[in-house]
Amino acid sequence: MKNKKKGFTLAEVLITLGIIGVVAAMTLPTIVANYQKQATVGKIKKFYTNMNQVYLRAQADNGEYSTWSYNNVEDYYNKYIKPYLVNVDKIQKGIHLHGLISDKCSMRVIFADGTQAIIAICSEYQYGNNEKAVIIFDTKVNKHTSIDSSYIKYPTRERFSFIINDKGVVTFPKISNTRGQNLAKCKKFQPANGIDYGSNGYVTCSTVIYKDGWKISDDYPW
Repeated sequence: MKNKKKGFTLAEVLITLGIIGVVAAMTLPTIVANYQKQATVGKIKKFYTNMNQVYLRAQADNGEYSTWSYNNVEDYYNKYIKPYLVNVDKIQKGIHLHGLISDKCSMRVIFADGTQAIIAICSEYQYGNNEKAVIIFDTKVNKHTSIDSSYIKYPTRERFSFIINDKGVVTFPKISNTRGQNLAKCKKFQPANGIDYGSNGYVTCSTVIYKDGWKISDDYPW
């Protein structure tokens, strides 16, 4: 007897492709979100490492951090920061970040990779750690000189805060607080209502990511 070759019918093939399509549609958003989270953490970690190297080298050349001058942000940047930064594309002065940073004491550094940092020496805008300088790192370049919630849709995804402690080390706002306290503060930002300026909402989001072992956990407001 001759062997009969069996194959799939057109209906079976279409059903199989339909199932694959449904599964892909269900899993693709999760895959994309996970990739975006990993990419974001990678940018934050790289910036954190690079800025600590900047402050280490600056202290080696200019003395201990406690002896530095904070009278003028442009002088501060040109003397202590500029010589040690790499891949800088553009510098801008007078950047105002509502509720956090005055345009009188801040500068924006735009990097070649499409990220930016706002460096400020505004002692009146402290995050509660008696720091003399703060850095706001954005994973995307913001083209506005006045930067608030209307210009950045998801600060908890794109904007991350750092402080310079009294030893000249780049670290994180309110790092001594519990995870729950920092997570609650991070969640103060609500896209529908804007930023809770009164409590500096979202500034501890970087702290949560760092203390979670450089990852964005499931309860993080992504």
